[in-house]
Amino acid sequence: MKIEKINLNEDDTNVTLTTYLLDDSEEMLIGKSRPAVLICPGGGYMFTSDREAEPLALRFASMGYHAFVLRYSVFSNSGLAFPDPKKDAIYMNSTYPNPIREIGKALLIINEHAEEWKVRSDQIVLSGYSAGAHNCALYCVNWNKPVITDYFNSPQEGLKPAAAILGYGVYDFELQKDFKTESADEWQVKLNDAFNFAYFGKTKVTDDLILSSSPAQLVDKDTPPMFLWATREDNVVSVTQTTGMAHALAMKGIPFETHIYEKGHHGLSLSTQATAKSKEDIIHEVDNWIGLAETWLNNRFPLDLVEKTPIFNFEQLLD
Repeated sequence: MKIEKINLNEDDTNVTLTTYLLDDSEEMLIGKSRPAVLICPGGGYMFTSDREAEPLALRFASMGYHAFVLRYSVFSNSGLAFPDPKKDAIYMNSTYPNPIREIGKALLIINEHAEEWKVRSDQIVLSGYSAGAHNCALYCVNWNKPVITDYFNSPQEGLKPAAAILGYGVYDFELQKDFKTESADEWQVKLNDAFNFAYFGKTKVTDDLILSSSPAQLVDKDTPPMFLWATREDNVVSVTQTTGMAHALAMKGIPFETHIYEKGHHGLSLSTQATAKSKEDIIHEVDNWIGLAETWLNNRFPLDLVEKTPIFNFEQLLD
C-alpha cells in the first residue's frame, strides 16, 4: 500500500489529502484500475476526527478499493479546537463554501493522477461522517453548480462524485436548529452556536444561508446515489436528518439505501474497537453498517475481474 500525504493549501499544512493506494499485483487485477473512496471525517467543522479517518480508509481498502482521507479546513486549523463566538476571531477557511471546494480540489487531484494511481475516475465515492457527511452531501448537490464549476473552471467530469456513503450527518439546518433533548438543552445550544460560528462565521444564520447549506433542500436529478445510516438515540444530530435526506432523495427518484439503528450515540464510526475511545463506542447492533455498505458498493462498483482464474502453466515456469 502506498500511503502519501499531499498538502492542498500552501498557507495551511493541516489541509491534506492522504492516499491509501493498494499495490498492483499479478495475482489480482493485473494492472487494472480500481474504484476509490474519498473520506471526510467529522468534527463539527471544529476539527477532523482521527476515529473517522484512517480506520475507515483501511476498512474500505480491505474491500479492494483505493481510499483517500481529506482533512478539509476546520476551525482548529486556526489553532483552536472549540471556538468561543464571544472571544475568537472567525477562521475564514473553515466557513462555507470553502470545505466543499476542497472536496472538489481533492477529486481533481485524484483524477489528475488516475492513470498513475490506477483509479477509476468515474467511480470515486464520497464517504463522510457527521459534519463530514454534511460536507459530502452538500458537495453532491453542488458539484455541477457555479459555486464549484466557476471556482475551478474545470470540466464537470473531473468534479462528479459517483455515489456517497454517509453516516449520522446534518442535511437540513432548518430541522437541526430546533433539535433539543430534554436532558441537554444548554450544551446543545452552545454546540450549535460553536458549529455555526465555525462554519458560517456567525451564530445567527440567515434563511438564505440555511437553504444554500442544506443538501436535503437542494437534491435534484444530478445528485448521485447515496447510502445513509444513523441511530435513533443520537442526541447531537437528530435522526430526522437522515430520514429527511432519504425522503428528499426518494422525491427526486435518486437511488438510495438507508439504515436506522435503535441503539447508539453520535459519532460511532465503525462501532468496533478499531475506532473506539471507550467501550461505549462499541455497539454490536450497529457495527454491521459497514458490511451493508460493502454489499451496496460491490453491487454498484464491482472490481473488473475475469470470470475464472487462469490455469497456471507450470511447464512454462520450469522452462
